Amino acid sequence: MSRGTIPRLVAWAGLTAAGVLHAIWASGSPWPAKNRRRLGEAVVGNAKAMPEAEATWAVAGAAFTGAALVAGGFGEGRVAVGLRRLMGAGLLARAALGGDAALAALGLPPAGKRFRELDRRYYRPLFAVLGLAVLAGARRR
Repeated sequence: MSRGTIPRLVAWAGLTAAGVLHAIWASGSPWPAKNRRRLGEAVVGNAKAMPEAEATWAVAGAAFTGAALVAGGFGEGRVAVGLRRLMGAGLLARAALGGDAALAALGLPPAGKRFRELDRRYYRPLFAVLGLAVLAGARRR
């Protein structure tokens, strides 16, 4: 097993799980939240700011595409490696800047207390791990 295999597996699994979760939300389920209001508070910081299904499907598609990219589904050439590095840097930037910056970039209202706590405790570390895993596996074989 090559040195980049484990990081690629971690990145693939994390991005695939994110894609599945966003597909569940896009289909109308608030899982694992009890209802759509709580889901909004947890994932976008505001119960009234939940994105439409189309936008959530787009995020799911981006996560699945990212998973395919880190798994080597788009090859091992310079462009694929460059895209992996860009994706890894983007994930690390999200981890460093936090959810409030991400919400502002998306034009969403400022986050509430629940989102800020979840971001500090779970989301930022998750983005950091995924970013590092993508970067660790982002070299030509």
